[in-house]
Amino acid sequence: MFEWTIIGGGIQGSTLATYLIKRNGTSISNLAIIDPHREPLFTWKKCTKTVEMPFLRSPSIHHLDVDPFSLEKYAKAKGGKMSAHFYGPYDRPSLSIFNEHCDSLFEEIELKKSWIQGRVNKLQRVDKHWLVTLMGERQIKSKNVVLAMGLSDQPCWPGWASELKVQGANIHHIYDNNENQHISSEGEIVIIGGGISAIHTALKWSNLRPGKVKLLTRHPLRTHQFDSDPGWLGPKKMKSFEKVTCLEERRKIIANARFRGSIPQELKMKVISAGREGRLELLIDNVSKALYEKEEIVLELEKTSIRTDHVLLATGFHASPPGIEWLQPTIEKEQLHCANCGYPIVSEDSLQWGENLYVMGALAELVIGPVSRNISGARRGAERIVQSQMR
Repeated sequence: MFEWTIIGGGIQGSTLATYLIKRNGTSISNLAIIDPHREPLFTWKKCTKTVEMPFLRSPSIHHLDVDPFSLEKYAKAKGGKMSAHFYGPYDRPSLSIFNEHCDSLFEEIELKKSWIQGRVNKLQRVDKHWLVTLMGERQIKSKNVVLAMGLSDQPCWPGWASELKVQGANIHHIYDNNENQHISSEGEIVIIGGGISAIHTALKWSNLRPGKVKLLTRHPLRTHQFDSDPGWLGPKKMKSFEKVTCLEERRKIIANARFRGSIPQELKMKVISAGREGRLELLIDNVSKALYEKEEIVLELEKTSIRTDHVLLATGFHASPPGIEWLQPTIEKEQLHCANCGYPIVSEDSLQWGENLYVMGALAELVIGPVSRNISGARRGAERIVQSQMR
């Protein structure tokens, strides 16, 4: 039996594993990380590679290690110009140095010794431990379980896009698990979305296929340095948030605090530059009707209409709680409490949902707040869970 089992080996789960090992919360032999993929951060690396993101949006102190300055120290040890590793006044790390640092960290703590590739489909409380069942019927016993699944399995498809996809239209979501932009034609591409993933995708394809790329967004480009106010990283805003006892009100605060569909200023300037150079056309409009005729996609917009060979969706993810389908029997049997939005009601100090059952990431956002899904939220969540074991 394992002492700790983490379900999800992305940013959230890997951060907690690091904290547990480095804070002597457990040993690598007593830790299991269950994830559908073959290695840690597989989805993170796949998604960021897909959009060719050069720098993270978050500052250098947001990473997976315990020491806040671990990433900077690692980059300095690598040598070379620091400007190649970090960008802007907040020292945002390059994707390459961030990923290298993660790999080095995992090697240091021997994280792969705890890795179990598989997909969980059942969680049961048996006597004084948890029984985790994987597809294929393998079962794992654990004293503690942490739910650290992300939203990456829930790409959001507009209704019109789903209908046209069924008809055979060449439509993909950039974060589909089984489809990674296999674009064979040399025709025009329309990218749908206005957030940071859509912008990176549009810039990528404007270089690959200049003059044949349209970026369709429902709103003018919104610029914010980060995806929420930096005050949410500390007591400036979290103190008042924690005083709110109504979870519906907390949900409203979280929704209003997130700068959805926003991008840093330098990305806006790159889009404008690409437009001036004729590599990219920016359309601010909304799809009112979509047709698939003669192997061509016709998008009827509110102001105009466009025809294209291929549509790439960069429309984010569904906000429903990750894993809720296979967790529902556990919720009912163990009488786990959920808010009206469907998300767990957990303890403020330890993120505990049920006996020896903890949550991180999106599932913990009613406590951690607007940054819960981010790297900073992973650090905050890991800190709370590990600290609760030391009291």
